[in-house]
Amino acid sequence: MSHENPELPYGIGEVQATARPSKAGDKSVECFVVGCQHRLRVPSRTFPGDVCPDHGIRCHYSSNRPTYSYLQARRNIIASADLFTQQIVRHPFKFESHRLGSERSEDALSWNVFRSLQEARLLSQVGEMLTGIASSHEPTLYLWGICVSDDSCEPWHLLIAARERFESALPVERPLTEPDIALHLPGKYLILIEAKFTSCNTHYDEGPRQSPTSLTKQELVSIYQDDSLRIVNVRAAESSSRVYYQLWRNMVFAEWMARLDHPQTQAFHVNLVRDGADVESAFEFRRMVNEPFQGRFQRLTWESLYRRLDQRTELSRLKQYLESKTEGLQRAFSL
Repeated sequence: MSHENPELPYGIGEVQATARPSKAGDKSVECFVVGCQHRLRVPSRTFPGDVCPDHGIRCHYSSNRPTYSYLQARRNIIASADLFTQQIVRHPFKFESHRLGSERSEDALSWNVFRSLQEARLLSQVGEMLTGIASSHEPTLYLWGICVSDDSCEPWHLLIAARERFESALPVERPLTEPDIALHLPGKYLILIEAKFTSCNTHYDEGPRQSPTSLTKQELVSIYQDDSLRIVNVRAAESSSRVYYQLWRNMVFAEWMARLDHPQTQAFHVNLVRDGADVESAFEFRRMVNEPFQGRFQRLTWESLYRRLDQRTELSRLKQYLESKTEGLQRAFSL
């Protein structure tokens, strides 16, 4: 594994919350890095916030919950930081790059974990864990539809085809489907992973649009289906009062893309969350998966993934990162 960033991101014990900024005056706090006495004005709608001259972070206090972000996104990265900075940040195929330096960035977390696994050539073990399909070949890793296994950072042609099939005539202007993580072993399996860190699975309820860029539940189910697909239960979704739309879209995309790849390629969808999170939404969505395909959707936790790979010495840096990772300046994972 390359160590282009010798330092890990600030972890538990290295950052702490200071007193919340006052409502009057400059609304400043002491830098959240332990022992630093620089006072920093917090960001607002009209001001980006001061950057600590020693630690390169901005301190945020939105919603009375402290967090921080790096001025340079690469400081948030533990694997292949040069590739990440030069090829991923502001990649035209990647939706939203401005949060990659955030303590709470699930994209940075996804890169750090799965790029580390790819560099250690352990993705085949992850693929077998998720599918039961053993192979001596490493699957190709895609993050946000961008190929990172060969450092080409080329967009995934199967994802482009699926977007053309399902999203070429959406009734509202909205972001296209962007699987957070994907593992593809042609002719064997295609896994799309919806990763969550600080957010939860969201849903469309019965009724009108929830925002100008959202679909209705009825539109979601009618647009994202195909007569050739067998995994999702359209009738169950139509009769339900709500549908978890990211899970639905990813499951439909996974099966359609797998069929396009090869008749023998099996489709899987994984919801990757923290311990205790999104139990109910995963349970609800599984009821929309037809009985013969129940194993094609699963809920996986970051913690269980860590424990399955805990004994691998080549992952010592990744292990340290996950063990010290913070969210809101508190320990992020139950490790």
